[in-house]
Amino acid sequence: MSEPIGERIAQQLMLWGLLWLGAGWLGLWYNPQPFWRGFWFMGGAWGLVNAALAYAGWLGEEPDPAHLRRLLWLNAGLDILYLLAGLFLLRQKNPLFRGFGLAVLFQGLFLLGFDLWHALQI
Repeated sequence: MSEPIGERIAQQLMLWGLLWLGAGWLGLWYNPQPFWRGFWFMGGAWGLVNAALAYAGWLGEEPDPAHLRRLLWLNAGLDILYLLAGLFLLRQKNPLFRGFGLAVLFQGLFLLGFDLWHALQI
């Protein structure tokens, strides 16, 4: 019997979130430069949010595939906004904000691919 798609997506997002939460913590511990502190802090914050969303998905009932597909397409649209926000932050003079921007770009690119991939698989 195959694993429900909603559960599989939640597991993958949880893995990504926990990896970035851990990487953010370690990065903050070892990188005193403002740019990298911004990058690791924002990466860890996104990891925490992604893990929380994945956990909420696990707790809920298995979604209807058509509803899940629409949600993934909506998320892909939001991911484009994240990319634009990341580009804006990356262009700032403050190295902390530039670090935030790179992390938002990185997370946005991953999430765009993640959401598109899963939307096309359903």
